[in-house]
Amino acid sequence: MLLKDKVAVVTGAASLNGIGWAIASRFAEEGAKVVLLDIAADKLEIAKENLGDPHQGLVCDVRQPP
Repeated sequence: MLLKDKVAVVTGAASLNGIGWAIASRFAEEGAKVVLLDIAADKLEIAKENLGDPHQGLVCDVRQPP
């Protein structure tokens, strides 16, 4: 558990066959608490359910500044 007690924020994490998901799941395997960010709320909920607790998902768009 190399990342125990660390927090990882991963953008584009809702697609279960994408690189964001691969990175997020690997961070979780290493003990990090993962915050999944994506613009697709429905896919994000599925991704969060796949990771389980204590991980979180937030809908946001990082492509444009506020």
